[in-house]
Amino acid sequence: MDKERLLLGDWNRWIRDPIDVLKLCFIGGTIFYAAEGRSTAVGLTAASIVLVIAHFAKLPRPYDLFLMLAMVLIAFGTALNLYGRINHYDKFVHGLSPLMWSPALYIVLVRLEILPDLGKSRAAHHLFGMFLVTLALGAAVGAGYEICEWSIDQIFGSNLVKGEVDTVTDLMADFAGAALGGISLVVWNVWGWGTVRRIPGERV
Repeated sequence: MDKERLLLGDWNRWIRDPIDVLKLCFIGGTIFYAAEGRSTAVGLTAASIVLVIAHFAKLPRPYDLFLMLAMVLIAFGTALNLYGRINHYDKFVHGLSPLMWSPALYIVLVRLEILPDLGKSRAAHHLFGMFLVTLALGAAVGAGYEICEWSIDQIFGSNLVKGEVDTVTDLMADFAGAALGGISLVVWNVWGWGTVRRIPGERV
């Protein structure tokens, strides 16, 4: 195996490259936490399912990697209690993770033919539509997460929502991250790479 193939992949159908190795490590960590009976295994399991779906969606390599890193920040941040141990970790994740996962979500929905692939066109209004949809997806998921936190507090008496300022700043960070994610997807398409499926021998 030459150096290029070692780094960029196309090893085999199931384990294609180093990104897939990282996914396997993530899933292995999930199994470890579940075997120990930790409640944080629930979030890790959900994140693992997301990564499996992304595998079959054959995302372009950068977005596959970004999604992997986003799941690490979110799920292992909870598992390792980084939200409580590191100041402003919550805001950091709310801002950075939508930048990494919102374009991947757009591409997955294109794969499922739920959304049109606006990246096939270089027209300005289509590129703006791609940005707007990616932004809307990121903002909607962020708002849904805040609703879930509030609902859990009401049902179980927890204290996930720290107050109005906490919720609003989380939403602002989600919005900013999703906007940057939308811009990255537009730039990716303007440079000509598009949302095509990863194929054997691809060298990006």
